Amino acid sequence: MANNHKIGFAVLVLCLAIAAQAQNPFEAQKQFSATVVMSGMPAGNPMTQGGMKIYRSGDKMRTTMGAMGYMIVDLAQHTNYMVMGSGMCMQMTATGQQNPFVQAAGATFDRSPAGTDTVDGHSCKVENMTVTTQSGKVTKMKAWEANDLKGFPIKIEVQSAKGPITLQYKDISFDEPPASMFTHPDNCRQMGAMPGAPQ
Repeated sequence: MANNHKIGFAVLVLCLAIAAQAQNPFEAQKQFSATVVMSGMPAGNPMTQGGMKIYRSGDKMRTTMGAMGYMIVDLAQHTNYMVMGSGMCMQMTATGQQNPFVQAAGATFDRSPAGTDTVDGHSCKVENMTVTTQSGKVTKMKAWEANDLKGFPIKIEVQSAKGPITLQYKDISFDEPPASMFTHPDNCRQMGAMPGAPQ
């Protein structure tokens, strides 16, 4: 009988874990490319200069930052590879990023409806979300999910310690990006967490 209770409890835990993952709107988009424009960052921050191109294929994401270089994130391994324009490569733990797709990896969600809206001509369902990462960090955000783009969150407002940061995604394509976009040099230098990373 005790074994039956243990099995039943294990099945319940597994079902809850699957349900939590199913409620993660960022895991529905396993492959896409888009331009993301951020606002609410400090003036002069390169992330606000004309937008960045972002790509996802499975558990890999790439963000291009113009002449600065590009960043590849392995969502499954929580690892960042920052490749500078000079060719220098740094490997570090993917923490403290203002990227909801990175924050959402392995997280649990508490979602509540916040009405409807239209963004860039797309009719959207709006939701308030409380995201709890595996390490216990809690982030509050609001997402505008486009009905005609498979529920893609084309606008996200993230609450940070320095105030709200808004990300808007444009030029969205669901074509699979080439695998070559997610490679990095072999000579990546192991680093600690990025100093001064936004929380």
